[in-house]
Amino acid sequence: MGRRYGLRGPWVLRGLGLDLPAHTVVRIEGANGAGKSTLLRLLAGIDAPTEGRVTGRPRAAYVPERFPAALPFTAAGYLVHMGRVHGLPTAEATARAHMWLARFGAAEHAATPLDELSKGTGQKVAVSQALLAGPELLVLDEAWTGLDAMARGELDRAVAERVADGGTVVFVDHDPRRLAGSVRAAYRLEGRTLLPATAPPADPGPRVRIEATCGPPAVLPPGLPGTPEVERDAGDPAAIRLTTTAAHSDPLLRALITARPPWHITGLSRLPAPVDPSAPGTAPPRDVPDAAPHRAAVGPVPGRAPVPVAEGTPAPGPESVPGRARTAVAPARGTAAVTRYQAALLARSQRWLAPVLLYAAVLGIGVRAGQPLLDSLGYAAAALLPVAAWVTRLCVTQEPRAARAVTAAAVGPSRAHLASLLTGLVCALALGGAGAVIVLLISEPVSTDRTVAVPLLPAALAGALAAASCALLGTAVGALCARPVVHRRGWSLAATLLGSLLALVADGSPAEAAVTGLVSGSLTGAVRVPLLPLAGAVAVAAAAAALTSRLAALRE
Repeated sequence: MGRRYGLRGPWVLRGLGLDLPAHTVVRIEGANGAGKSTLLRLLAGIDAPTEGRVTGRPRAAYVPERFPAALPFTAAGYLVHMGRVHGLPTAEATARAHMWLARFGAAEHAATPLDELSKGTGQKVAVSQALLAGPELLVLDEAWTGLDAMARGELDRAVAERVADGGTVVFVDHDPRRLAGSVRAAYRLEGRTLLPATAPPADPGPRVRIEATCGPPAVLPPGLPGTPEVERDAGDPAAIRLTTTAAHSDPLLRALITARPPWHITGLSRLPAPVDPSAPGTAPPRDVPDAAPHRAAVGPVPGRAPVPVAEGTPAPGPESVPGRARTAVAPARGTAAVTRYQAALLARSQRWLAPVLLYAAVLGIGVRAGQPLLDSLGYAAAALLPVAAWVTRLCVTQEPRAARAVTAAAVGPSRAHLASLLTGLVCALALGGAGAVIVLLISEPVSTDRTVAVPLLPAALAGALAAASCALLGTAVGALCARPVVHRRGWSLAATLLGSLLALVADGSPAEAAVTGLVSGSLTGAVRVPLLPLAGAVAVAAAAAALTSRLAALRE
């Protein structure tokens, strides 16, 4: 595949081929500006390649290089939203959010607003959102930056867990010894393409020996984390000894216990090994006794809460263990979760206040008690179109770019953009409905010359459909006048004003036809239900949504 920015921009990557198997940790190296972040965004599905393609991408999660704090949520609130975006039920998303915050030592900050967190704690939230739903592809762009030693070690263990569960981890980090001993493949970006690189040497830190037994045929599960050294007991073919680093001990234990058939852990001990505490990125040792090996039957993995199992129920399978991969999220459910997240983002940011006040002011000036009903409904519908365009622009641009990248990795850039448009449309329809109700309550159901009575229910239907037509066309204008079509704010604002005006006055415009039908009908007292303009507005809005959603992966 290849990637460049702009139609004639220089190629950042070209002629690049890469295969990412399961149970693999892949390191990407390269000089500043070589295209490492661009490659990670392509792998995570945030951007689409300019040429070539990416196939077989599983469910992905992404940790950006700089996680934004300008989100109006608490740490736990944001994680719950992202858990739902990844397909988790609300209760499970809440439980996992608190679990991961506790694992990274940030449990006391669960109720703290994101913009009040320190950089290190904010990075813990960034890493937690990526691990919530057990992604099959985990993409880490300098994810260890800003984390303390304990959190770095916990992230090392989380990476090992993902790999043990069959996942793939691709990462970039400035520390050449990061995940040493776990990296199965390393590549260096040079000359716009990938070249094989030397994997970092094995982790020199503390090592742990695990003794286990299993019934025949005593076959180890594939892809054990940390690539442990395996010794068979000559006197007992069902017994083995595995030696691995301390960072991989927990994931290795869990892989053995949850295997089918399960392995029984009979011993656990730390082996003496030289440790360099000053080495950057060295994971801290776990609290394993240095004395004689600990003998135990099968039990919970050290450092993890046991999975509750009711009496008489079978042992938990892979899907019931926290952090295990889940099945793919249904598209409709994913879109609904992202739309809910976008709506909460809009409501909490209070950016909706300005367009709502503008619409209320326009109605207050132009709609008077006792005026002809159809005239007032047409005026309210026409005033809604620029407001809908404004709200849509707010929804498309309200999420910081790094946060949008996280969302796009979870559900795809097209669906993330579509959710923004749906949020703007729903907000505009709600405003239009409220305006129509106010008009119905204070206007007089008569013709312009007050000689003909206007039937109330058909007029209400015509007004509602005209408002819907204007809301749809305003959403289309807002979508076409914001990113990914127009990136500069000044040009975007000017294009929105001009587009809204043209949509209201241009011949053949669905909004112009719907409003004109109401106003002209008021002259004779005849109600014209704008079904054809509504169909045209739906077609225009659908085309704009399809176009901009497609461009979101290419130009976002």
